[in-house]
Amino acid sequence: MTTDSTEIISYLEPSIADDYRQWDDSGSWLFGYSFLPLALGLDRQPGARLLDLGCGPGEVTRWLADRCDVRILAIDSSPAMIALAGEHAAHERVEYRLAEGALLPFLTDGELDAAMACFLFTCVDEEEHIRELIAEVARVVRPGGRFTILVPNPDHVSGAVFEGFKRGEDGAFYEPGELMPVEVQRVDGSWTTIKNRYWNRETYRTALVKAGFEGGMKELAPVLADTESVADPALRGDRAWARERTAAPFLLLTATR
Repeated sequence: MTTDSTEIISYLEPSIADDYRQWDDSGSWLFGYSFLPLALGLDRQPGARLLDLGCGPGEVTRWLADRCDVRILAIDSSPAMIALAGEHAAHERVEYRLAEGALLPFLTDGELDAAMACFLFTCVDEEEHIRELIAEVARVVRPGGRFTILVPNPDHVSGAVFEGFKRGEDGAFYEPGELMPVEVQRVDGSWTTIKNRYWNRETYRTALVKAGFEGGMKELAPVLADTESVADPALRGDRAWARERTAAPFLLLTATR
């Protein structure tokens, strides 16, 4: 693979935020986003209020608003991402807001029915900040509400190659919080290299329990066969999805308040 960048990127920069929209996210949709309604139980909660923490440019937010009868408060710390979401992913049941650090002072305790965070925590530098964010989610989600975290599967690093991306260097071992290179393909076929933080399951589980999500945790780690009854078949395209037949590229960890 030929890469054209090796620097740590910042989604606060408009050019980087816009480039994010050019990444080939077929795998994220097929093995990740499509499973959010199931993980969150949204089909059984008509009219639910959902928090999308780290909404990015809003494509997933808008899709969920179209797919499910929910109202969504979508938050991101990047003004550039919020601007893109407002321009390209506006929806009558979605409100986009700029984050105020780790806090959500405009929300009262237990005001929301559910929450999700998709590929957010790999962009967080400190474990303590992850705990602060999850604690604030726990505050604003009602008892019995679910919180789903969608992340790259912690089991597959050290040069793990999937369709459209490669995680880590071959043979490398990563400690929680360590920077890890990720090669990402764009829709035009070019590649770029970003750096994410590696966090393991225990990082998320510990933070969830500490925050008060003690009602049980469930994991979804979809492989290709699991997508048949959930994801749009068109997402498969003409790709082989060879590794994805036996190895799940992503993990959805859902905890109950």
